[in-house]
Amino acid sequence: MQPFLEKAIELNALKFGDFTLKSGMKSDYFFDISSFFKNDSLKLLSDFYVEKIIEENLIFDVIFGPAYKGIPLASAVGISYFEKTGNKADLVFDRKEAKDHGEGGNLIGSLQSKKVLIIDDVLTAGTAIQNSLNLIKEQKAELSAVIVALDREEKDENNNFYKDNLTNKGIKIFSIAKISELK
Repeated sequence: MQPFLEKAIELNALKFGDFTLKSGMKSDYFFDISSFFKNDSLKLLSDFYVEKIIEENLIFDVIFGPAYKGIPLASAVGISYFEKTGNKADLVFDRKEAKDHGEGGNLIGSLQSKKVLIIDDVLTAGTAIQNSLNLIKEQKAELSAVIVALDREEKDENNNFYKDNLTNKGIKIFSIAKISELK
């Protein structure tokens, strides 16, 4: 079995049963990446992401982690990326609600004119990715790629994979694992 999926099952990050997803879709499994946010599992998870970055030879200035689960992911990946490659990348994340005091706004860090790598947990319908892309465009930044831990390989009403809908728009999306690799 694929090593990431093996670890996800061991940590009970990949659960089986009857679930309703954030998108409203029904599913017989649920992926909760926060099960990796314990002990040395977060380090292992970030190493999986960095292996994918290296494998795909991705070039970027900034690692963007969408709130909320993307924040610890991006932080851990940034540290592992530096440890493994010696390359530095800034960390940026968003808030669910914009602040009107202090540094204000809905971003912590700057995406302005940068090349951005989005780190997220799962690809279902691509809604969260699209939201992140909108922020990146507003900041006149360029998307390098998106890496998710798990691609659910879901299809839209026309039987097209959501991932394909995004890649057809020129968005590079990579995953550590696909649900089809579970077998």
